[in-house]
Amino acid sequence: MLRLLLICIRSLTTSAVLSCCLLLAGCSETDAPEGVVATVNDEPIYLRTLQALLDGRSAALGTLPRLSLEAMKSQYGEALAILIVQTLVRQELQRLHIPVNNAALDKALADIREDYGGDALSRFLEDESLDETDWRILMRDHLSMVSFEKRVLLPGIRIQLSMVRDYYNEHRAQFQLPAMINVCFVAGEQRESLDAFCSVFPDGTKAHSGATAQCLDVAADELPQLWREETQKLVPGACVPPRQEGGAWRSVCLAERRAARTLEISSAYPLIEHILLEQEKITAFDRWLESSLARSTVKISPNIREGLLTASSRPKPRQPVHDPAEEEDIRPDGANVPVQEKGNGAGAQRDRQ
Repeated sequence: MLRLLLICIRSLTTSAVLSCCLLLAGCSETDAPEGVVATVNDEPIYLRTLQALLDGRSAALGTLPRLSLEAMKSQYGEALAILIVQTLVRQELQRLHIPVNNAALDKALADIREDYGGDALSRFLEDESLDETDWRILMRDHLSMVSFEKRVLLPGIRIQLSMVRDYYNEHRAQFQLPAMINVCFVAGEQRESLDAFCSVFPDGTKAHSGATAQCLDVAADELPQLWREETQKLVPGACVPPRQEGGAWRSVCLAERRAARTLEISSAYPLIEHILLEQEKITAFDRWLESSLARSTVKISPNIREGLLTASSRPKPRQPVHDPAEEEDIRPDGANVPVQEKGNGAGAQRDRQ
């Protein structure tokens, strides 16, 4: 189910965005008209777009606590950095003649409306004081980021077997799997149904409708204290004698014990490949952003420049942490990306104030 967050930061760009915040100190000032907070190669970024991005994030996260002045400065600085980066990305796609066209944008918006059903999306935007035109701008920016990743960054990235092998050898401790047991928690209204279940366990357990079972892999010390000691004495295929608890009969059955082991590289390969791909995407994007900023002209409105550049509002660049236990679903084609993450950017100059 698609949900409306309207947050334009994706994990691919987080460190680059924060770096851009730091780079604002090197930008010049602009005497742009009222309502323009910055220009990127003469393309304006409007205060209303900046506010729409912040409003969309607040709508996604719910009611936020009262923020200090410094926290507000940091939020505005990060949001402005996001819009600057997304404008640079959009301009790069235009230079390569592969911009997000109106047809693709219209289809994405239609899919979201259909997912919400009826006029639910319009009501949501209205309730959150989000202008649909501004949301369309943010959506185009998000689709541009997805397209940039898929069509510009990924074609230049190759994960070699030697890279996977080196990562595996350097992080071997992360691939140590603890001893596990596979157990089934069984419950039923009648003790007879549990006895029948346990008499055929682990085969044919589905044939006894009077008992329900939930089976899962756990470490022995993760079992509830009530069952832990008795389960340790079981052999695979045996069940703890049923006991009455909470108005029902309950038992625990042991299906399998698995000793601690090391995950082989062949099994760990997809996970390591994903980790390395994310690392390479961050590196490639940061390298592109540094080059793009060097050849671009970014001007910041003097009305907000001083406030954004206070030392306390400068976020530290993120150091990516890659944990093999985490399995983020970050897909280059943008599949199943929550709509809240969707942002946009106008293909032409934003001409609204």
